[in-house]
Amino acid sequence: MKRFIEFDVLRGFLLLMMVVNHSPSSLRRFTDRPLGFFTTAECFVFVSAFLAGMLFRKRADRLGFAAARSSSIRRAGRIYQAHLVTLGFAFILGRFFLSEFPGIRNLLDHYLVNPWAAIGGSLALLFRPPLMDILPMYILFSFLTPAAFWAAQRWGWKRVLLVSASTWFIAQTHVRDMLVNAFKDLPFIQLGPFDLFAWQLLWVGGLFIGQRFYENKALLPVPRLLGPLFLISAIAFLVWHWSSIASGPDPLARTWLLDKWHLGPLRLINFFVAASVIARLTKYLNRLESPLRPFMLIGRHMLPVFCSQICLSVLLIGRTESGLTVEPVTSALVLCQLFTAFLFAWFLEWRSAGKNLALAKPQMPANKQQTTEKRPREMASPSRRVREPLLQPS
Repeated sequence: MKRFIEFDVLRGFLLLMMVVNHSPSSLRRFTDRPLGFFTTAECFVFVSAFLAGMLFRKRADRLGFAAARSSSIRRAGRIYQAHLVTLGFAFILGRFFLSEFPGIRNLLDHYLVNPWAAIGGSLALLFRPPLMDILPMYILFSFLTPAAFWAAQRWGWKRVLLVSASTWFIAQTHVRDMLVNAFKDLPFIQLGPFDLFAWQLLWVGGLFIGQRFYENKALLPVPRLLGPLFLISAIAFLVWHWSSIASGPDPLARTWLLDKWHLGPLRLINFFVAASVIARLTKYLNRLESPLRPFMLIGRHMLPVFCSQICLSVLLIGRTESGLTVEPVTSALVLCQLFTAFLFAWFLEWRSAGKNLALAKPQMPANKQQTTEKRPREMASPSRRVREPLLQPS
């Protein structure tokens, strides 16, 4: 399927911003919620769901629903492998090299107390330490994708979206927190702060809009007259956010209306109106393909680059939060980490191009001269000319 450069570039930008947000660096003031009250996490989940919905619909139309479902499950398997590799790196690093540093103890406190329970819980996706709770969410959402499309075929997208919105509404009662508190004493459970009952709404919404994009339909079934209203709303949220930063903490920003982990309603509205405005601008990224190629490569090789950056973030946090480094050294280390993302993405692209070139290279006969010598005799024997193609491989 044709790749959409603008989405690769967007994912590349989002990954780099997320790396900075995961660091104890002062650079976070430029990347943490630059467009409103939402963060890169909402953008990351929605863009990934958008692409997943578009690709699932594409495969289902061409190869059938079973093939699209198998592809989604295989994708979940690859993410699961990446999840285990990332956790394995963090566990080994925290257990044998940085266990005395406060930064690592804050990240892996449950693991350091009971390592075998943490390992078993991580295999079952029940143990999700900070920074390493994103991949389990993607794994579960990858399994949700074929279920959502199956339900949409059976009952329609309106009912699927209604069920998703109802689940999000129930999540606002913090029912997930009550379940977590009930099992908080179990050493193999650490689910992280993300409430998947709420965040599934972003994923299902992304699937819906992605499959509409494949059908060349309007991304959102709303009148075009609402476009200016969305723009005004996005600007209003942006001004509100930056004014609250300048004047001090906004009391309303601390309420459930803008809560991150449960996707508060105002936060969700802020994200969707800003996304509707940004979506109109992404088409211009194609005109800047050459200067934006490094970001495109990061987005194209998202999973391995993301895992490598998580591992480096664990290493950086383990060192910097222990007081061994201060600004501007921490920011310099973060910039070096971002540079490794470009290098690793370039290496993966170079290796992928080499493999594609090897596969595209035509296979020559083992003995071309012998083949050309046999050709006159084959032409002289009509019976052999008829039978010989039956012996050739298809």
